[in-house]
Amino acid sequence: MSKKMKAPFLQGKIIYLTGMERSDLELLKKWINNEKVTYLLETGDFPPTIDRLNKQYDREINEKNDVSFIVRFKKNDKPIGWGGLYDIRWIKHSCELRFFIGEPKYWIVSAALDGMSVLMKYGFEKLNMNKIQAGANTENPRSWKMLERLGFVSEGTFRDGVFRNGKYYDTHMYSMLRIEYDKLYSNE
Repeated sequence: MSKKMKAPFLQGKIIYLTGMERSDLELLKKWINNEKVTYLLETGDFPPTIDRLNKQYDREINEKNDVSFIVRFKKNDKPIGWGGLYDIRWIKHSCELRFFIGEPKYWIVSAALDGMSVLMKYGFEKLNMNKIQAGANTENPRSWKMLERLGFVSEGTFRDGVFRNGKYYDTHMYSMLRIEYDKLYSNE
């Protein structure tokens, strides 16, 4: 593990998460501009200008219903992706997990699994969420199989839910309840 970790807020086995800073927006812009990264994601349909990303950042900081992180690889402290909990509904204790690895070189299942696990733990154990939802393009089996491997339960499919690459895609929708999380992860 690197001796110069940059202020980790949450730590996994091979990754750690730091709070999103304005200085991270250039990285986010680079990743969103990479068609290989966003090909099957909902993001990437508008050019990510720094002005647009700054406005989104300000909105997220002020609303307190979104928590964004930069994903860093522990061995070299390299920022490799982005993730967070979004659309937090404090009365219903529910939110949506969003996550991607922006550096294709780090598209290893263990980094994504570790990052998503850390976000789940944060949502359930620190923010007291009762339900965490997530979605995955039906043509991205690596993504939806990862959700299933983590223990998310299928809630159905949104037909033609996303328009990308000149066509409509269906989206598999998943969720995990706190009681399910506790049964699966109580010994960790």
